This record gives sequence, structure tokens and C-alpha cells, in this order.
Amino acid sequence: MNERVGNAQRTHVLDLLSKAVQEGYIDLSEFDQRMNIVTSAKTAHELLGQLTDLPARFHWDPRTSPLPSAPMTAPVTALTTAPHNNARTTTIASLTLAIASIPLALCFGIGGLFGIAAVVLSLPGLRNANEHGKAMTGLVFGCLGIVSSIVMVIVFMTTTTTPTTR
Repeated sequence: MNERVGNAQRTHVLDLLSKAVQEGYIDLSEFDQRMNIVTSAKTAHELLGQLTDLPARFHWDPRTSPLPSAPMTAPVTALTTAPHNNARTTTIASLTLAIASIPLALCFGIGGLFGIAAVVLSLPGLRNANEHGKAMTGLVFGCLGIVSSIVMVIVFMTTTTTPTTR
């Protein structure tokens, strides 16, 4: 299966991976690795490789198109593709920032800033049916990063260090 793939196929596979995360078949770090491979995939074989170890309901058949094909006479304009691309871009950015916000919470609460950005960037994806699952994951983990940062700031502020005297 060395047939080239387009954005519709990549998006469909990302949606399947997102559902696998939601159901607990893969964790977020594995999702992030697979997402990087899927977004840069050029052939159907590369996409299939990201789904082969998952249960059958997550499998994808490259011979079937995930979206109905548009007539050849319909022009594709930036106006018709911009909302979906914008939601997808902000959703991926939201996921990335949300994942980073959790360990960065240990750095004097800096993760909270990443978490806030993740929450804000997840909003367009929540309004898009194709990106809703990934956006919700970004929103939840962004909020977790914010809460973790607040807790860490409180811990840093309340702990006292006593100087040792000789």
C-alpha cells in the first residue's frame, strides 16, 4: 500500500487514534508519537502502521474514503478549508502545550501559563466535530497543568527554609 494519502485520510486516522486515547488503549505520550508520524505520513502504509496493534474498531481501510469526495468541478478555496485547518492547528497546539504544562508545573508554576494557552487554543476544536476529541483532551490536560501549577506555587510559598548555623 504505497498509495499517497491526503489530509482527509490523515485526519481520519488521527480521529481513530484520539478515540483510542479516550478509551485507554494508548496513552498521551504514545498518541503524541503516533500523531507526529500520521501528520507527516505520505503513504497509506505509514498510516496503517499506526493502527495495526489496536482493536479492530480502530482499523482503517484506505480503499474507502473517510469523507465524501467533492465533484471535480468544485473549486477548493482558502475560504472553504480555513476553518477546519485552523481548528486542527489550534487543537494540535493545545495538545502539545497541555502535555508540556504538567511537568512544567514543577518549575515555579510556569506550567500554568502553558495550561492557560492550551485551554484557550482548545476552544476552536471543541466547536469542530472532527477535532472535538483531541480538543477535549487538550482542555482537560491544560486544566490539570493549571491546577498543578497553582498547587506547586502554594507549596513553594508555604515551605520555609531554615538556615543552618554553625
